[in-house]
Amino acid sequence: MCPKWTTEDGFETQLAVNHLGHFLLTNLLLGMLKRSHPSRVVNLSSIAHVGGKIEFDDLFFDKRPYSPLLSYKQSKLANVLFSRELARRMKGTGVSSYCLHPGVIRTELIRHILVRFPVLKIILSLPCILLMKTPWQGAQTSIYCAVTEGLESKSGCYFSDCAEKDPAPEGKDDEVARRLWEESARLVGLNIRH
Repeated sequence: MCPKWTTEDGFETQLAVNHLGHFLLTNLLLGMLKRSHPSRVVNLSSIAHVGGKIEFDDLFFDKRPYSPLLSYKQSKLANVLFSRELARRMKGTGVSSYCLHPGVIRTELIRHILVRFPVLKIILSLPCILLMKTPWQGAQTSIYCAVTEGLESKSGCYFSDCAEKDPAPEGKDDEVARRLWEESARLVGLNIRH
């Protein structure tokens, strides 16, 4: 949840880093992924996708006040929707797509919040140590989605704690997923239809 920064292409950083970069890389690798089937794409989202909304009229917070939290939620919802649409488009090709919440992990993810609210650092330090996952623990669901045999029938699904979970209703909207795919392709300059 960083301050409003933009990439050299003029994209708001959280959506660019958390979604558009992954979208572009995945699309550039699809030919190889299809030739190498069975293959998998694993996208790291977050429980923060809950309550997120894809604001197609203002994806980069150019018209409305910037909110680090709303931007983060939008980017994490984009991960869920991208995984869902990728699974739909790759059906029958041997390419599977998964999305997951790794858990709340002891990393520097909230460093920008702690700078603005230093008292939070003191209040959260002990609970964080006791309740948050280690990076090793947080990696387990990613590994599960990457290597578990027989998971192909769950392509497009959302996982947490090495189990399939229901994403938020916003993450099940196939029309928004399709529209996000098309808008993402336009933004990164892809004219590929899969």
